[in-house]
Amino acid sequence: MWKQVDWLLLAVMLLLQLIGLMVLASATYSSGWAKVARQAVWMAIGICTFVFALCSDYHLWARWSNWIYWLNLLLLLAVMFFGHEQYGAQRWLKLGSVTIQPSEFAKAALIITLAHFIAEHRENISTDFRTFTRAGLHALPSLVLVFLQPDLGTSLVLTMIWLGMMFFAGVPLRWLLATVLAGLTLFGIGWQKGAIKDYQKQRLVAFIDPYLRANKEGYHIIQSQLAIGSGGLTGKGLFRGRMGKLGFVPAQHTDFIFTVVGEEGGFLLASTVVILFATLLWRILTTIAGTENVLGGLILTGTFCFFAAHIFINIGMTLRLMPITGLPLPFFSLGGSNLLVCYFLLGVVQSIAARRKRLAFG
Repeated sequence: MWKQVDWLLLAVMLLLQLIGLMVLASATYSSGWAKVARQAVWMAIGICTFVFALCSDYHLWARWSNWIYWLNLLLLLAVMFFGHEQYGAQRWLKLGSVTIQPSEFAKAALIITLAHFIAEHRENISTDFRTFTRAGLHALPSLVLVFLQPDLGTSLVLTMIWLGMMFFAGVPLRWLLATVLAGLTLFGIGWQKGAIKDYQKQRLVAFIDPYLRANKEGYHIIQSQLAIGSGGLTGKGLFRGRMGKLGFVPAQHTDFIFTVVGEEGGFLLASTVVILFATLLWRILTTIAGTENVLGGLILTGTFCFFAAHIFINIGMTLRLMPITGLPLPFFSLGGSNLLVCYFLLGVVQSIAARRKRLAFG
């Protein structure tokens, strides 16, 4: 099995994690090493999860699809009634001294369970509109429960995962466009009726022109651009960034951690990180191209959409290419739940790649 591992993907994953820990250490330098140590513990658990997922036959997750689906909904419901509120949102569950975010696990659960559903109905999914509708209803409960937390960013990621997997399954483009239009219509109605929170509205308005609300929602965007731009070509050096250290950039250890990359590492480090992420996505695409198994291809597609959404949205919002949505940057942002999901999904990617080659050459 280990002979069939995609070593380039593994090297990129570990290199991103190493750079991520260094950047996180700089971002949290003023508060000591506790957060870095906690992230290192999550990294160790994540690597164990990666190895477990790699050594497990990915068909096993499909056989557990029903259990995964209902456990995911149970956790999301538990957040609604017993969740821990922070930053104006109720997204976390406290288990003693450990805090987890079930909406992160919902992304992996959707990939696994939706892949199993499509694989079972692959003959009808692209021709029977009722089967297509059932696939939409399959994802709807998770999407609604996450949206109500409220977590607009994760709702967007779940939507992108669903659309990507539907496209891979061969669903007619007109059905997907109609679904997107229906979603935008519902979003517009929610905007008018108050389902969209005021701070979420202001974030979208600030994205268009941050200087209209420079002291509130636009502040994050303005300071983020200034911090990245101030890094120049080579940056100010690790632990020497001023805007982050002086508190001008909020949430620099979570949502806006890429500003630390740009300010302290400059264009060279920022472009290196982007190239590494692009390589990670390319290796997943390469595995998709060489996989003939429908279930494996669907899981890979969902994983690709997961990483692409997180990378593009997180880096994009620091450069004012995307609105602020509160999504973490994989392997960089502080938080254990997202890190575990990243390691698990990449372990499944390696499992699919290894078994594909064993079937081809065994």
